[in-house]
Formats: sequence, C-alpha cells, structure tokens
Amino acid sequence: MIATSRVVLVEDDPTIRAVVEILLGTEPDLELVGSAASAEEGIELVRRFAPDLLLLDNQLEGALTGAAAAPAFKVAFPGVVVLLCTALDLAEVAAATDDIDGYLRKDQLAELADVVRELLAARRG
Repeated sequence: MIATSRVVLVEDDPTIRAVVEILLGTEPDLELVGSAASAEEGIELVRRFAPDLLLLDNQLEGALTGAAAAPAFKVAFPGVVVLLCTALDLAEVAAATDDIDGYLRKDQLAELADVVRELLAARRG
C-alpha cells in the first residue's frame, strides 16, 4: 500500500485550482484534501486536515497574502511544509524566509508532484 501525503491548496484563481486538482488527482501518493481561495480560509483547512504540505499562492486577495501569510500557517500547524507558488520570480524571497520550505513558478506546474515529493522527503530526513 502506498503512503498518501495530504496537500492543501490556497489559490484564488479557479483555473489554477482546477489544474492543481487534476495534476494531484493523477498521483496515487498525493491527495488534495482541501482548497481555499484566501489565506484565512486556508488556515482553517490546515487546522482541520493537518496536511503534509501546503501549496500557497503568493498573490492572494485579502488581508493575508502569499509569503506574508506563511508564518500564520506554520503557527496553525507547525509540521506543514509550505510550498510557495507564484507567477513571479520570488526564489530569493522564498529562500530568505524560514516559513517557506520551497518555491515553484506557476509556469512549472507540470513539475508539481516531483517538487512536492522532494520537499516531503527532505522533511522526513
């Protein structure tokens, strides 16, 4: 039996949410357990589902957005791996922020499953 890693998605673009759902839906070891359009909704999902990984959009609508919201997710569930996903090149920002464990550009979503597995394997040590 394959161990399944749980993923929560926080993304305000419904098209990107649908793409991620399709991408993760084809992976037997990755399960999208919830998705939200705002950081505030996402924090509730993280508390409820205790996911292994959070895929966090950088340009969210609302008071909490992107990299600035990552600390709130780590407070809600300290064990969650945070993968920042953005259309912008924010690799330096992600690398400089302790609450962000990885970074993926939206034009690289085809690599999502591999990046998720790499980050989760690194966490497990």
